[in-house]
Amino acid sequence: MFKRLLRRPAIQSALGWSVAQYMRLIKRTTKWDIRHAERVTHILGQHEGVIALTWHSRFLMLTSAWKANELDPYVMISRSRDGAVVAATCKALGLKTIRGSAKKAGKSKGGDAAAAGALTAIRGGGCVVITPDGPRGPRQRLGEGPLRLARATGAPIMPCTFAVQRRKQFNSWDRFILPKLFGRGLILWGTPVNIPSETEDTDLEQFRLSIETEMNDLLAEADMAMGHAPIDPASERAK
Repeated sequence: MFKRLLRRPAIQSALGWSVAQYMRLIKRTTKWDIRHAERVTHILGQHEGVIALTWHSRFLMLTSAWKANELDPYVMISRSRDGAVVAATCKALGLKTIRGSAKKAGKSKGGDAAAAGALTAIRGGGCVVITPDGPRGPRQRLGEGPLRLARATGAPIMPCTFAVQRRKQFNSWDRFILPKLFGRGLILWGTPVNIPSETEDTDLEQFRLSIETEMNDLLAEADMAMGHAPIDPASERAK
């Protein structure tokens, strides 16, 4: 019954609005510590086009990473039912969205339109935000999509991750984190990566592995700093 209710636009909008208000409360009531900000100070606020990556499990902390007018974010979202709720959340937060592909009968649809939207956003100076292991996993594994986008546009890839001291961790595929209010939090910026336009497909793997490894190292560092055991990535590689 709940899944049927989620098909209704009014329910999706109401849930999205509620999630957006909670994300605002997370940002305002958490005492955030930001580390490695010097890595991205030359990017934030420049509006020259960038690709921001964070793991799906930390989505509720996403807007805590930047100040108002610092980025022009476009969030990449799947065309699934869950994606509709995320899109409603972004709308309530004033974030632009790019709807990604959806799988039907084993086929992926909408990918070309999503790629075109991402290209337009970046060339217009926007920040395309991607949770590269979403919407279904495998957990904390990076595919080549963001790398191909970076190669095509010249935009840097900017990894970022989050952790909070007070939280609830779900037993979902991504080990989703629900931050609790009025706690401590940590934001860790990764090393921006540029992928030259002449990079061959066969050479993308070294970039992919380097970025994925750093993102998981940052996640483990953040979680341990907040008193939690690290979450291991899924054994299966992203395709």
